[in-house]
Amino acid sequence: MRIRHSCTLAVALVACAGAEADNPHVEIGAGGFRLHLPPAMQQALDAQAPGLRMVPTASFRSDVAQAAAEEGGVQPLYAVLGDFDGDGTQDAVVEGSIPGDKSLVVIAVLNKTNPEAIEVTRFDTYDADAVGVYLSKPPKGKSGAFEVVNYPDASTLYVFRNGKFAAR
Repeated sequence: MRIRHSCTLAVALVACAGAEADNPHVEIGAGGFRLHLPPAMQQALDAQAPGLRMVPTASFRSDVAQAAAEEGGVQPLYAVLGDFDGDGTQDAVVEGSIPGDKSLVVIAVLNKTNPEAIEVTRFDTYDADAVGVYLSKPPKGKSGAFEVVNYPDASTLYVFRNGKFAAR
């Protein structure tokens, strides 16, 4: 009887661990932050932005990292997670560059049955060695949204409405 209960518990734990793998999440380790996207979300991102390279933490200006930590705690500056389209699943927004394009792009990857990647905005010029644009969770009371902060000059709140992201 004990063996049967142990096996049932082990199967339940494995099933729970497998369910977690289907959601995007951020891990922190010795090398800094790492964004995990489920395979279908990664495929949608790759189709929208082939070869997208997320901005390495070391490429952000030091004052940007300090400002972000003061506002929202420790976070990856190149990604933010949340339910942006209101369907109850965890979505991801990332920023980075595409090989051959000198722009910094912000792309939302919506975690649906068939994940969809949408370009939200782009910055035609930026300093790849001292990036001053970062992503942040929205102010309290603004669920389903995220901010693109062009430190120290501007902050734009993006909200998903009618199948696209709109600046507020």
